Amino acid sequence: MKNELFHSFIKEQKLYRIFSQIAKYVSIVFLIIYLYLLFSSSYTASPLIVVINYLAILTSFSGIITFKYYEIPSILLAVFTEGELSPFFQLNSEERQFVWRKAGREDLLPQDPTPDYISNHLHLYDRYPWKKIGKIYAVIYLVVILSSIFYLTSVYIETGFQN
Repeated sequence: MKNELFHSFIKEQKLYRIFSQIAKYVSIVFLIIYLYLLFSSSYTASPLIVVINYLAILTSFSGIITFKYYEIPSILLAVFTEGELSPFFQLNSEERQFVWRKAGREDLLPQDPTPDYISNHLHLYDRYPWKKIGKIYAVIYLVVILSSIFYLTSVYIETGFQN
């Protein structure tokens, strides 16, 4: 059971790295398309440039949401709602310290921390619900990105990006 908990934490950290990489690559693709449209002389005032700009800004903003979503590992967030029954307290002290450092804490975690200690030091009592915000944002982001890609593709098929 303890090993499964730590593996779920490691899996969450891998997802954070994957989503960060995906956002970086999507931003690069939008940058390339933007530069192509920018330097094609007939499209300097095109709505396509505006769409690409907004997509690039939205994707950059996604990095902030992704960071906040994974800033504090779920296993530590559970301490606020579950207290002593949280999976965090089933980990050994070395694993606890590793999870604690992933939450951005450089200080040493006490040998037997209390839920109040963790909640107070991570300010969990006044934290926005970033897990919920992140999921809502992901749905909105996918809808905007997919509809924009559909629009850009249809314009490209119709005009080849030329007037």
